[in-house]
Amino acid sequence: MLTLEPSVTCASTTSPRARTLSICLINPAFEPSYWGFQYALSLYPGDKRSTMISGALPTLAGLCGDHAVRLLDENVEEIDWQSLRNYDIVGVTGMNVQKTRIHEILVRLRELQVFTVVGGPLVSVQEEFFEDLCDVMFVGEADTTWPEFLDDFARGNPVQRRYEQSQPTDMTQARRPRYDLLKVQRYASGALQYSRGCPFQCEFCDIIVIYGRRPRVKQPEQLVAELDDMRRAGFHSAFIVDDNFIGNKQKAKALLEKIVPWMEQHHYPLRLTTEASIDLADDPELLELMYRANFRSVFIGIETPRHDSLKETKKFQNLRGDSLAAKLARIQNAGLDINAGFIVGFDSDDRDIFDEQFRFIQDNGISLAMVGMLQAIPRTPLYERLRQEGRLVDGDPNCNFVPKQMSRDELRKGYWQLVERLYSPEAFFDRYFKVYEFPEYLQRRAEICGKAGEGKRLPTLAYGLALLGALSWALWRDGSLRSVGWTYLKYFFTRNLKYRRDIVGFAQFMNRCVTHWHFYRFTREATSGRLRTYSSS
Repeated sequence: MLTLEPSVTCASTTSPRARTLSICLINPAFEPSYWGFQYALSLYPGDKRSTMISGALPTLAGLCGDHAVRLLDENVEEIDWQSLRNYDIVGVTGMNVQKTRIHEILVRLRELQVFTVVGGPLVSVQEEFFEDLCDVMFVGEADTTWPEFLDDFARGNPVQRRYEQSQPTDMTQARRPRYDLLKVQRYASGALQYSRGCPFQCEFCDIIVIYGRRPRVKQPEQLVAELDDMRRAGFHSAFIVDDNFIGNKQKAKALLEKIVPWMEQHHYPLRLTTEASIDLADDPELLELMYRANFRSVFIGIETPRHDSLKETKKFQNLRGDSLAAKLARIQNAGLDINAGFIVGFDSDDRDIFDEQFRFIQDNGISLAMVGMLQAIPRTPLYERLRQEGRLVDGDPNCNFVPKQMSRDELRKGYWQLVERLYSPEAFFDRYFKVYEFPEYLQRRAEICGKAGEGKRLPTLAYGLALLGALSWALWRDGSLRSVGWTYLKYFFTRNLKYRRDIVGFAQFMNRCVTHWHFYRFTREATSGRLRTYSSS
């Protein structure tokens, strides 16, 4: 354990006997974003307020032992500020995209004179931001330092101002998260973590800075137990939020071989998705195991179709073997939907990159394309290189550097024009129906949905009709029923009925319309200046 700041003593009993602490852990609200699905959640049946849980909250709660813990996710409930005075400790976690809200919360906590601790990805790369905003900060992983801190605090012993583990966490010793403390019905999906670290060396990525390049994984039995906890808590889908699920392919296969029989035993209760590198396409055995384990989609960091940009950012895994298009087709034919991340603003990008990105995304049928401007995150190799070159810019969360082959204004303008094109109704549904050109994909999707017992006539019809009603009302209130609504209707009759004439096809199409409505409206609100945005993240 490393101490870089003087110690402070907690205002608590000096008795060596540990007392039970009251702890509140806060995940700040996110700004509206493509990932957030803020314009879609209210259209789904139930009381969905957030697309996915914050994995940090239940993970930290699992490290709290017998102390009394409350999880407060501002994305699903408001903060009762006065109640925070009643806690011994209030912890705040968060990422770069939550930076503004984190600051607002910490300032308010200082005014309330609440003992405040901070951890998470943002403080791990930008400690100086928090110097006067908290009592204690945790840098990097905290699986050992957090329990140590709580024990000292509970006994009235001195605690440090800064904690950082001297060794990476042994994931085989990780404690089980407390999913039972979440307001499950307010989330569209759960989230859990199997591994930390990534073997690659992408210049812009902070993962290798925080977690290192050697993937560390949990035992298969650990993750299966966590999946079972999520099932019991009431989740129906889960995102395995690994930096790269297949960072260690052999261990990923061993895990999948345990998940498959668990899925079969419980009748496929959780639809899974994850993040993986493009070399997933080169391993047919891995693809087959993921399909059998009820993985429905995978997020892939494609970043760019331009080879010079991939070389520049050291994303060499995207350059090996055959073309990116061929790899994506293999993944789709295995029965998996592809969501993908793209970046504009590399040094090798000129003004033509926006058209290249659009054409690549359209041609490969990537419906959910998350496009963002390049960001120089502190402590990353990209940040250090741009700092040395004098190209960093303070104060702009969307474009914090000077591009090489265009101006910052040209990058911002080209970016927003690109996402406007991508999320026009016509472009979106042209991509959506592209995957229907893969008969093997359609067959395998139908088989896994059948095994999961999905598509029962009355519930599926009710779900589709509920989405139709909610979406029609939202379009009418917005004044978009004739324009956007007409386009949905046109694609339903000219494209959807060509491939799917059953109730499942209707419900799936309505679900995709709701998804599109979020992307379309977010883009419109952001480009009009009515939203405070942070690129597309």
